[in-house]
Amino acid sequence: MSKVALLGDSIIDNKVYVGPGEFSVLEHLDSLSDLEFSQIALDGDTTVEVLDNQLEKLDKTSDFIVLSIGGNDLLEHLHLLIDPVNKHTFSRNLEIMNEFMEPIRDRYEKIVEHLSKEEGKLLLCNLYNGDFDRDDGYETFEGDEEFIFGIGDLLREKQEAATVIGSVFNDVVYSTGSKFGVDVLELREIFTESIDYANPIEPSHIGGGKLAERILEWIKSHE
Repeated sequence: MSKVALLGDSIIDNKVYVGPGEFSVLEHLDSLSDLEFSQIALDGDTTVEVLDNQLEKLDKTSDFIVLSIGGNDLLEHLHLLIDPVNKHTFSRNLEIMNEFMEPIRDRYEKIVEHLSKEEGKLLLCNLYNGDFDRDDGYETFEGDEEFIFGIGDLLREKQEAATVIGSVFNDVVYSTGSKFGVDVLELREIFTESIDYANPIEPSHIGGGKLAERILEWIKSHE
């Protein structure tokens, strides 16, 4: 039986965001296949936690590795671009974005370089655009993501800023994948409707199922 390691954040570790009787991404994967899955991904983690904690938990005998990380890194810095008090010029916003994106890019490349040296085949997931325009409000959860939902109204008004910063990071994902010869799963082609999201930034039962199916398709094509 093939072993699959799942690293990253709540795009994979989304159990707390789906409803009663609904499946998380991991539960969808388990229900759709007889592969052995090891979920190392943790809701709220960033590239820092992947480097410091997740990599050391990886089973060296994993046949496949899936990585989905970066969204929380960006959300931690998004307020710098949409500060309603200190409005910045376009050029200043570019400078700000480059300043905080550089260490994120460096950490991401270190993660992918490390994982690309493992025996298991590696799949990178880029970022989807989110569903900040939804009208059902934001919930507040305990833990690392409380900040995210506490600025719900502001994020909803700034969908464009979130999309732009996500696109910049996705360029990092694709360029890093190309550099190390690693496949990239395009999540923007999977999460296309509001029903794919449990809230503005987490996969729903439906979206998680779609993601699980695409991961399994990739695994099958590399067996």
